[in-house]
Amino acid sequence: MNANVTALARRMQEWGLLESPVPDAAYRWIETFLEAHGERLADLDRARPLVLALRAESCVVPALELERLRSREVLFFLDAVAQYVDAQPELRGLPLAHDLPVIGEEFGLGAEDAVDSVRMALTGLRDDVPLELLFPLLGHDRIMIRIGAINARLLHGRGLEPISFGPDGAPFEPIHGKRPQ
Repeated sequence: MNANVTALARRMQEWGLLESPVPDAAYRWIETFLEAHGERLADLDRARPLVLALRAESCVVPALELERLRSREVLFFLDAVAQYVDAQPELRGLPLAHDLPVIGEEFGLGAEDAVDSVRMALTGLRDDVPLELLFPLLGHDRIMIRIGAINARLLHGRGLEPISFGPDGAPFEPIHGKRPQ
């Protein structure tokens, strides 16, 4: 076993985030975590906020990004992604670079908008680890909870009525699907 995997497992135990003895599934999770974040972690203590963010049931989506998601097409697309995830026995090795754009096409979303919508709903960040690594790190339950939370957030309050203008005063448009030609 890799020394970094063992060292991070020990740190996670010190932080009260991992039981003893460490289950094999936790070692696989740590290996995936290090594959996703390893280059950015010169010091394993910097892993703690990243681990905590992955273990949280929700994430904070910046207000303007939440507004970008405020459309019927995105709402239905995210629900379809949740169904896709729920039907998968294993989240490792999913062909997400192919599958997410194909699911997005059903709702008229372009590939970039589809991937951005999923990333924003799951992390609240534009750039983060590759989705192929993020899905197994979050796991079925957290993905379902986070997508459910973002969809509930979109439907409450103003519902699907987007803001008219962005912070710069320019007209604002959320992500919308386009009809197939």
